[in-house]
Amino acid sequence: MSDKLAQIIKPDTFYYTAVKGSPFALDCVVFGLSQNEILALSKRFPNTGTDVVNGVVIKGSPLPVINALAELGYKVICSTGEAEILWTLQREI
Repeated sequence: MSDKLAQIIKPDTFYYTAVKGSPFALDCVVFGLSQNEILALSKRFPNTGTDVVNGVVIKGSPLPVINALAELGYKVICSTGEAEILWTLQREI
């Protein structure tokens, strides 16, 4: 990439994860976490499992899980759904 083009394009690098669940449920699924992030969440939410393709089941309501991810630097950037919601979170690397 040329220096001029590099000045125009700011190389912000983000990491994304998603939380799927219902605000009324006692568990949720989180996709896209690193092993260290899974370990950090499993200390706060015991009985965390890995029986979902590309994700991990967290034995905790989605909102406390999202708050725990916020402590790791994530912020919610969008959500979609009704009875079951998918929250997309990002953090800057």
